[in-house]
Amino acid sequence: MASGWDARPPWRPGRLPLLLCMLLLLRLRSPARAAHIKKAEATTTTTSSGAEADEGRFDRYYHEEELGSALREAAAAGPPGLARLFSIGRSVEGRPLWVLRLTAGLGPPPPDGDEGPDAAGPLLPGRPQVKLVGNMHGDETVSRQVLVYLARELAAGYRRGDPRLVRLLNTTDVYVLPSLNPDGFERAREGDCGLGDGGPPGASGRDNSRGRDLNRSFPDQFSTGEPPALDDVPEVRALIDWIRRNKFVLSGNLHGGSVVASYPFDDSPEHEATGVYSKTSDDEVFKYLAKAYASNHPIMKTGTPHCPGDEDETFKDGITNGAHWYDVEGGMQDYNYVWANCFEITLELSCCKYPPASQLRQEWENNRESLITLIEKVHIGVKGFVKDLVTGSGLENATISVAGINHNITTGRFGDFHRLLLPGTYNITAALTGYMPLTVNNIIVKEGPAAKVNFSLRPTVTSVISDTTDVVTASTVAILNIPPGTQSSHQPIQPKDFHHHHFPDMEIFLRRFANEYPNITRLYSLGKSVESRELYVMEISDNPGVHEPGEPEFKYIGNMHGNEVVGRELLLNLIEYLCKNFGTDPEVTDLVQSTRIHLMPSMNPDGYEKAQEGDSVSVIGRNNSNNFDLNRNFPDQFVQITDPTQPETIAVMSWMKAYPFVLSANLHGGSLVVNYPFDDDEQGVATYSKSPDDAVFQQIALSYSKENSQMFQGRPCKNMYPNEYFPHGITNGASWYNVPGGMQDWNYLQTNCFEVTIELGCVKYPFEKDLPKFWEQNRRSLIQFMKQVHQGVKGFVLDATDGRGILNATISVAEINHPVTTYKTGDYWRLLVPGTYKITASARGLGQSAEYRHIWSLEISNKPNVSEPEEPKIRFVAGIHGNAPVGTELLLALAEFLCLNYKRNPALTQLVDRTRIVIVPSLNPDGRERAQEKDCTSKIGRTNARGKDLDTDFTNNASQPETKAIIENLIQRQDFSLSVALDGGSVLVTYPYDKPVQTVENKETLKHLASLYASNHPSMHLGQPGCPNKSDENIPGGVMRGAEWHSHLGSMKDYSVTYGHCPEITVYTSCCYFPSATQLPSLWAENRKSLLSMLVEVHKGVHGFVKDKTGKPISKAVIVLNEGIKVHTKEGGYFHVLLAPGVHNINAIADGYQQQHSQVFVHHDAASSVVIVFDTDNRIFGLPRELVVTVSGATMSALILTAGIIWCICSIKSNRHKDGFHRLRQHHDEYEDEIRMMSTGSKKSLLSHEFQDETDTEEETLYSSKH
Repeated sequence: MASGWDARPPWRPGRLPLLLCMLLLLRLRSPARAAHIKKAEATTTTTSSGAEADEGRFDRYYHEEELGSALREAAAAGPPGLARLFSIGRSVEGRPLWVLRLTAGLGPPPPDGDEGPDAAGPLLPGRPQVKLVGNMHGDETVSRQVLVYLARELAAGYRRGDPRLVRLLNTTDVYVLPSLNPDGFERAREGDCGLGDGGPPGASGRDNSRGRDLNRSFPDQFSTGEPPALDDVPEVRALIDWIRRNKFVLSGNLHGGSVVASYPFDDSPEHEATGVYSKTSDDEVFKYLAKAYASNHPIMKTGTPHCPGDEDETFKDGITNGAHWYDVEGGMQDYNYVWANCFEITLELSCCKYPPASQLRQEWENNRESLITLIEKVHIGVKGFVKDLVTGSGLENATISVAGINHNITTGRFGDFHRLLLPGTYNITAALTGYMPLTVNNIIVKEGPAAKVNFSLRPTVTSVISDTTDVVTASTVAILNIPPGTQSSHQPIQPKDFHHHHFPDMEIFLRRFANEYPNITRLYSLGKSVESRELYVMEISDNPGVHEPGEPEFKYIGNMHGNEVVGRELLLNLIEYLCKNFGTDPEVTDLVQSTRIHLMPSMNPDGYEKAQEGDSVSVIGRNNSNNFDLNRNFPDQFVQITDPTQPETIAVMSWMKAYPFVLSANLHGGSLVVNYPFDDDEQGVATYSKSPDDAVFQQIALSYSKENSQMFQGRPCKNMYPNEYFPHGITNGASWYNVPGGMQDWNYLQTNCFEVTIELGCVKYPFEKDLPKFWEQNRRSLIQFMKQVHQGVKGFVLDATDGRGILNATISVAEINHPVTTYKTGDYWRLLVPGTYKITASARGLGQSAEYRHIWSLEISNKPNVSEPEEPKIRFVAGIHGNAPVGTELLLALAEFLCLNYKRNPALTQLVDRTRIVIVPSLNPDGRERAQEKDCTSKIGRTNARGKDLDTDFTNNASQPETKAIIENLIQRQDFSLSVALDGGSVLVTYPYDKPVQTVENKETLKHLASLYASNHPSMHLGQPGCPNKSDENIPGGVMRGAEWHSHLGSMKDYSVTYGHCPEITVYTSCCYFPSATQLPSLWAENRKSLLSMLVEVHKGVHGFVKDKTGKPISKAVIVLNEGIKVHTKEGGYFHVLLAPGVHNINAIADGYQQQHSQVFVHHDAASSVVIVFDTDNRIFGLPRELVVTVSGATMSALILTAGIIWCICSIKSNRHKDGFHRLRQHHDEYEDEIRMMSTGSKKSLLSHEFQDETDTEEETLYSSKH
């Protein structure tokens, strides 16, 4: 396995004194992190020199020109017709990617030269292909030389008649690719073993010339992001194309940096840094192959390579599972196994990446026998041909499946196959569309040469239904690049595979089409069902894996109810139809070229396996394996769904949030009708529940039903439901019957996607013989419905200053209360019926209010919009009640104060540099517009434009746009350490909870935060607000639990604590809701110190860093404090939690590790620093302890950052005047004086002496007790 920057760090805490471990922590906090010793980059470039070595000489490395010459010499060492030198492509800098093919009977080379798809020569029937790829990382060079020596040995040995090598090349097609990264090799430096930092990124030669690690650039089954951009890695693109043109059976990927044989999988779904054994379905075969290599290598077989820096590293039998060693996402060996027929292992040949040339002879001797033995292993298992029983011709791309092993291969161009297997007895099936599958049972595989098994498949007789229906068009139906009136004589190819596909059959079907049509398909999985079946999706597009700006995305989902199977089979038919007709049928070609199509045949594969053919009305198999109805499992706008959210539901919701779907249909069975939102209503009764886009939904529903004549008639199931009638074959969901928790409503309300539910027939699980009829009835409907994704309006929202697309800009249509948002490149699609519309695009801010006013969010930081997880983050929110805008003005004053003093006052500059401050001045701008200045008690404007008190809407079913904006964009991110909400109507601070509860978790901390604000206020801490309407009110310390002050449900601070894992206090800053502008300076003066004390306090509590024993940070670990407070570690392993002074218990939990326990003492005047080290072997420093916690009573050491001038003041000034509620800078000369005093280095404190070390020099600070 290749070494990488993201692999294990260089030093292991278990091998260092405690003090050194603490010091290294400070050094490793940089996001770049140190690389593993054997995986670090090197510097400088070396050049070749000296005369060309004679055959067999090991005196130097072959550089650019010499490599091609050396390979030609190797080819010439054998007899004519044994070798063929060609290039599969070129590197970034234009160097050829040479491959030497070695096998008997090749014939003369082609006249077109050594490049192009035909340069390698024709494939040979029945001869298995083996490839060996070296120098993928340019600075790992032993493989580059060893493979040249191997080529020379094979060719020369064949010429001299060596029986073993003659037999090998007579029966095996061997391909040697010495250097996949020739550009990197030219930058690398002889003698650089990869033990040091080595200079700037890319200097070592590890990556290609565009700085890309080739072994992190392949498509990955467990990918956490977008597919890799192959334009940056032409070397990888060339290799993938080469793999697709061939049927490689076995492969070795040769690296350096250790001495071990590594096998798939290289990563896991969890992407833990190390320690996760990620097993393939062929785990035993892979271990056998790895041992075959390791056991013949004198160092590797010991399992103790003793590499410098890793002297204690051991590998049992000299082999390791890739992910168990360390996680590599985007690796080549996994790509070979998952996406091709090829079994590949990764071979680390030497501790030193680029050893001196004097060691090359020894390296060759170490690896010679291992390499030849590995090539010989291509002949184990089962081999044979799959042929047409009638014609005798070989059948390409037939699927070979082995019972009990969840990994299939496909046949080659001549129908030949080689399936690697260990000795045992197997049942093997060959299958191909259009043929009856054939299973051969009890095949005995012995040690040694493969067992021979041939399959002769009988063609099936299928009546193909011709397409006699014209394309029906209307003014509302999109015609994609087909001239009106054109009648094509072309008849599209119809599907032939009409049978019920159980999960293994469906998987074979999907993989076969993904393999046969790689240019327009991508098979991927959303996750797994309860019973661990993959939730497959087939993407069909002319650019699979990529969102093309401006191109809409469409999806069909089938088999949500496991016993409703017609949708599952129709989507498989549709995959076959689109694939086979792309490029020949104009309608299909234009649809695929203009639309990114995602087809999910089965959302409930577990339920399907329980269902029974012929079922019309039962519920057997309807639910998932936990017995929950998936179409009652989505969050609902009217009903609280209490059932636990199922894995299938979670996977699909995540999918819908990740892709910019525009249109969708959910395929069901049990009736014959298109059902559109809403599916339920507030009363829970059968009544028409109209969405804002009711006209659009009727139009797209009709586009489907009118192409299905039986559906369009509207009386679908006369025998079962004689009184049921659906005009034109469509119905409003709730008007038919009430469905709370349905998927189609969730699509419409929570994403940009318009979804309908299509009932495909009265019989849920029809007999197989009826499936062709269902295709004929629905094929035109399926195509016409997809075309609707192009209706309405589409376009881009761009930044006028730089032309870049704006993500999440809002597209609003006047008089239709349903906005949509833009995708990453600013592209949007808005389905509409024909008509004239007024459309508004808006951006910036967190979101919009009910009346479409912006909810502004201001971030103050030295690096706005840059993630710095080690910095504490604080949130200030005001104006939740529009009639109390006093908090709004105080927050604008705070923002102005921080911005004007940045780079003037050292204390505030340091505060801004070390803190991420987010200010939301007005959460309810609509209410604010209705409220009146100087109105101290009126409730006018308290609610939003829909009459909702926003502080009662913070629930999982939040209904208001204002609360949704805060929840989705701030609270649910769970990355804030503290939140302060400002309101009016009294002078006090409340802490959670506002809802009536018996006990309050973390009460002491919450009360401490509230008391801190009150104690820094000149009058609040006295507890006597003295408000005119409540003159006798007494609040001890000015602090009270929210429920004791004003008990209510759905408050922002309760939601913040429960779901955002962030403590929040509410500050009532003035008896008057809307004081006059003349009172603002005095209110600012009263609250300034308290507000700044919150910025200071957010740096206290416990700052932590979680890593494993290797030093790899652990993100998403759960930190539980005092058995109640729960936070998660951020990117980079950081966490931060505010706690009251005193002793607190810590429990640390991470997948793959045992739960850890410790205590920490929190100081009142400084942060405590905690380092948590998980130890997988339960021993650190040789002691039986599971956790190392280093606690410091000092403040966190400062990160040295380059501060940028903050732009925020410009935004503040632009809207500072509103309805006479003026900005306070017009009124406070003393404020200006204070700023001037600070900027000249005065010792006048921002806070009182209890927050400041008065012994400080000119570098005065807000932090106290800085030890």
